[in-house]
Amino acid sequence: MTMEVQSQSFVGNLEQAGQQRQASAAQLGTIIRLLQTAEVEGEEASGALELGEEIKTLCQAQARLEQGVFRVLVLGDLKRGKSTLLNALLGEQLLPADVTPCTALLTVLKYGTEKQVTVHFNDDQPSESLDFNAFKQRYTISPDEAKRLEEESELAFPNVSHAVVEHPLELLKQGIEIIDTPGLNDTEARNQKVLEFVQSCHAILFVLSATQPCTLDERRYLQNYLREQGLGLFFLVNGWDRIKDGLVDAENEGELKTAEDRLRQVFKTNLIDYCDVDGEDIYARRVFEVSALQALRRRIKNADATLKGTGIGEFLAELGRYLTQDRAQVELKRAAVVAEQVQRRLEAVIARRIPLLGSDTGRLKQQIAELEVEFEQLEVIRRQCGKLVRETGTPEADKAGQSFKDFVLKLEETFESDFVASQPSLDFVQFLQKDNRQKFYQDFRRAFERYIRDRFAAWEFTAKQDLRRSISKLNRQLDEQAAAYADVLEVMDQKLLGDQFYAAGNTYQEGKARIWVDLLGDIFGETPDGLNRTINAFNSFWRGVFASVLSSVLISAVGYVLLMLFTGGTGILLNIFVLLTAGTGIVGLQAEIVRQMFLRSTKKEFAKMLPRIAEEQGPKVQAAVQDCFDSYERTLGDRIKTDISSRRAELNNLVRQKEAREVDKERETLRLKQLEVDVLKAVKELPVAG
Repeated sequence: MTMEVQSQSFVGNLEQAGQQRQASAAQLGTIIRLLQTAEVEGEEASGALELGEEIKTLCQAQARLEQGVFRVLVLGDLKRGKSTLLNALLGEQLLPADVTPCTALLTVLKYGTEKQVTVHFNDDQPSESLDFNAFKQRYTISPDEAKRLEEESELAFPNVSHAVVEHPLELLKQGIEIIDTPGLNDTEARNQKVLEFVQSCHAILFVLSATQPCTLDERRYLQNYLREQGLGLFFLVNGWDRIKDGLVDAENEGELKTAEDRLRQVFKTNLIDYCDVDGEDIYARRVFEVSALQALRRRIKNADATLKGTGIGEFLAELGRYLTQDRAQVELKRAAVVAEQVQRRLEAVIARRIPLLGSDTGRLKQQIAELEVEFEQLEVIRRQCGKLVRETGTPEADKAGQSFKDFVLKLEETFESDFVASQPSLDFVQFLQKDNRQKFYQDFRRAFERYIRDRFAAWEFTAKQDLRRSISKLNRQLDEQAAAYADVLEVMDQKLLGDQFYAAGNTYQEGKARIWVDLLGDIFGETPDGLNRTINAFNSFWRGVFASVLSSVLISAVGYVLLMLFTGGTGILLNIFVLLTAGTGIVGLQAEIVRQMFLRSTKKEFAKMLPRIAEEQGPKVQAAVQDCFDSYERTLGDRIKTDISSRRAELNNLVRQKEAREVDKERETLRLKQLEVDVLKAVKELPVAG
């Protein structure tokens, strides 16, 4: 299959998915207008049906569909061929992808009718528009410069937030947005900017090198930042065609196969844990062996050239399937579910309203007054839900804070082995060479920062697991409260309507007679981003906790330890030089002495900091977790309170209208029945997912 055919198929699938999403958004708009009109008309008839929350939910679902964007984030270390890969996918040398320049900014590629670049800044400086050539010249740097900045934990352009590149490419026109990132780096400012995009992306393309399989930095990044994020993660092993370059006999097929199989095993060992979805192994659909440069060269020469052997076609097919089926269809299904919930709510409200249209006003007011007992019971359940959240949240917050303290205080026990695991290649010989001592200092600082990040990421993972279990238990308790809530509503139905419900022409159906029990799952399942049943969105909350604590520790601990080590505060430099000047002249042995002394001294100075870190940061962790549960309690409580209020208002609206004017029962019944028919028809006409 040619690249042209592959691209056309990919673009065609995206276009079809985009059309479905827009059609679904338009249909939701129809339902919204029907409900809004009905509420206005109700003010002059039997009263509003209090569907404000339902309209709001539909508007949110419509907005998500109307955005119509498939956002793809590209990650990878320096010189992995990210820009070359993107150019091959785009079919144009849009991004700098030569052997010298490196992308130095986080860059968003999106559709625009004209080619232009807009650079956005972190401060109040207004954004800057540039042409492509000026952008490439000003905001790309050499690999050597990129490496130097990485080693010194600096950003190439610290005042720049990101750049937006607009281009009238057909692929981008179909709603694809691509975020191209600089090389992986432990600079917290850069990582935080990248991670801001992670949760809003539909897919992540992690580019690796076939000739440098799964480096320490790559493994650390995956483990610390992308593990269990619930994201569509694709791995592209680039430069697969260059494996033969490292063979003694490049034409020996047996030797090549052995080398390839060995590499495949290395990649599978390191990536298999990231290719599991609900217990299903999807490694074959997530890891691709590609040759981006080969594909780009062929495509530039001839758009119809075959790309057999580059892996690009297979990758495009799977990415297209994932975006247009897994992701797009989920959005359509979600929209359909929301619309069906609203339709059932409307059906229940109308089934409740029609039998009451002919009721005597005095009798209706008395019936509503008799419901006060049940309304109070609903309030009791609301308060009980808040109590359950507090009874879970406070101990969990305390436990998280104490867990962090205990973890920090135990870091000393495994410091040396953990430190070596974070930076096994630290070259202590450099310390013995005066010209390289500054380089050693930078490397040591970076190694120590990596160590802290790795250890805190390990604690973060364990803490999240503990919270998952507690939140699952809390959700089960809230399900019990939802059932109790439903029971109260059933009693209210019986007291309010009784035989009137059936006298109005309704017949008993299992599960349908409970007309006031509507959308309870939505009400009790309402949670902020910090807490939900799948905990995927919990990552954004936890990332905030983690980043805040980590930043404080890096500033205090790293600064203190390095100050003590490298300014003579502990006498370490003097001790080492005294020892070595009396020494053996054997550099290897001297380097080992340096290594041991540095590790011992680092451990000693770090251990001094641990109690302070535990006492300062533990309460911050506790407070952050407590804030999350407090937010959950407020949101859930407000949602239940709104539901109770809307049920009261729905009845009071009818009473107010009946007191103000005579309600035409037949005409109002026809209006409400027609509304029910129109909304049901609109719901059934929503595009079918799948």
